[in-house]
Amino acid sequence: MKKYKKIVSALLSIMLIFCLNVVAFADEYPYDLGKEIDGSKLTNEHESESTIYNRTRGNFLNSGVARLTDMGGGTVNSYGAVVGAVVCDKMVLEMTLQRLEGSTWVTVKTYSNTSYNTSLLTKSYNLSVKKGYYYRLKAACVAFEGGTSESQMPVTNGIWIG
Repeated sequence: MKKYKKIVSALLSIMLIFCLNVVAFADEYPYDLGKEIDGSKLTNEHESESTIYNRTRGNFLNSGVARLTDMGGGTVNSYGAVVGAVVCDKMVLEMTLQRLEGSTWVTVKTYSNTSYNTSLLTKSYNLSVKKGYYYRLKAACVAFEGGTSESQMPVTNGIWIG
């Protein structure tokens, strides 16, 4: 009978340890994985990039790029680019980092940059963010040439920062 109690006690101890490990892991795992909210799919990837190319010939804005990267330790890198097909009078890049709160994307930080007489404008920023949320990056990529403008608005998928 004592041998039976020792075996049952050992099995219960092992089951308790296993259950505690499963609960600890569940707290770090992203919720709503794969769901799409306001055009952004929620992922557990370390990086998400969106590039929109201008498919019309003869235009001066070639593409707009937005990329968000998890640098680890609660830091993300926001990268954006405005790529011209020709040297443009002016280029504007506005990047907006957003965090998913409930079912709404909330603005965390906005960066704005302007460059003149160029065919390429790129910027990159590192920012510390709250862990346990999805983040995405929106970019407004605008090129001005001869009194007209062309724009692209790439938006990344949401990446989990845990």
